[in-house]
Amino acid sequence: MTTYRNAMALDIPVFVSLDKQLFPYSPWSAGQYKEEFAEMPRTRHFVVALDDDKSIIGYAGILVPAPAVEADILTVGVIAEHRGKGIARQLMALITDFAIDRQAAAMMLEVKSDNVEAIGLYESLGYSRLNTRKDYFGSGLDALIMRKELP
Repeated sequence: MTTYRNAMALDIPVFVSLDKQLFPYSPWSAGQYKEEFAEMPRTRHFVVALDDDKSIIGYAGILVPAPAVEADILTVGVIAEHRGKGIARQLMALITDFAIDRQAAAMMLEVKSDNVEAIGLYESLGYSRLNTRKDYFGSGLDALIMRKELP
């Protein structure tokens, strides 16, 4: 059974390792994660999904800079063998709750334009396609910008 909890600084090495696997074209460094975690829980929130062995199998992070502005989804990832089980959907729900609690007006994200599964998930959650950013994730790796209004 998958369980969820708030991320902690001790998770950073796992995030870095998983980033290299999930996002080899633009993985975050330990330093980048440390900078983001330093702002928790004031403006950042990270959550993790755990398998039966309590190993991290997915994670998500969000930035909510202030009330009444757009929140920025920083990362969402689930390891391949655990996809299709609703884990990313639950991680999105958890960070959306944080954004709503912090009174964000909307949520924005960038997703690799060829990531059909993730785009489908985001659209099913009410996100709209706004624009494409050329070479956002590297040369030839475009990003689709998506947005969702919050209540």
